[in-house]
Amino acid sequence: MRFGVLTLPNVPLDELERRWRTLDELGVETIWLADQLQSELSPAKPWFEAWTCLGAVARCTERARVGPLVSPLLLRNPAVLAKAAVTLDHLTGGRAELGVGAGGSPLDAELAGGEPVGSDGGADRLVPFVEALVAHLDGDRLQPRPVQQRVPLTIGAHSPAALRLAARHADRWSSYGGVGLEPETALERARARNARLDELCAEEGRDPRTLTRSLLLGHRYVGETPWRSEDAFLDVVRRWGEAGMDELVLYYPATVQMPAGTVEDGLFERVFRDLVPGLRHARRGSPARVGE
Repeated sequence: MRFGVLTLPNVPLDELERRWRTLDELGVETIWLADQLQSELSPAKPWFEAWTCLGAVARCTERARVGPLVSPLLLRNPAVLAKAAVTLDHLTGGRAELGVGAGGSPLDAELAGGEPVGSDGGADRLVPFVEALVAHLDGDRLQPRPVQQRVPLTIGAHSPAALRLAARHADRWSSYGGVGLEPETALERARARNARLDELCAEEGRDPRTLTRSLLLGHRYVGETPWRSEDAFLDVVRRWGEAGMDELVLYYPATVQMPAGTVEDGLFERVFRDLVPGLRHARRGSPARVGE
């Protein structure tokens, strides 16, 4: 299992920098930043622009890979987004990741003056957006080229068209499971989606093991409480690994999106210091993925 962390740009920048340094020192593999205009849960709370923050705080890390999870097409242009990802790659010496999605925030749609995502999960807009983005990432018209061979692409979406898009173009498929789901229901959905991704990869002539399956774990989405104890954390890792997920992305601080009284003090740091090194492994026989 691999482990990433999502941070929110809702604190002063010096505090955000402190958090990124802490996570980098703990050996977190990938540090993500949420890309929205404002928090729907706390719309009155300050919220900074993601790509500006990425440029500012990425220089505070030395080892972790960094990127947005996810940049919504509602707020971005494919060519500009590709340029931003390559710039971030140079700022970090080849550690950039790029996550994209349709964007499901009605508040973002209202603020940006765009259409909210419909029942198809924005597939009618996401497909041409990603096709154009990939053309810019893989082509030579935008210079310079990235430091790494290619900035790894993450697609975060659940629609049938988005799953096919991920099988065709993505290095990582990102899921949040659902909204307000009990763990077993979410696990069943994850198993079904992973099976479908395996089928789609086969149709594309691709080894399914080259597509990383990643879960963003928030209690708002799936009712897991991994920070009650070390045993609770290990149980969450086991069950989601058995459902076919290669990676868990966890919020930091650990109290974000967790009910009061479900987070043991200091457990996040102990887990990443003492448990995570022994849990990191690729799927048996899995070939290396982009960015590894």
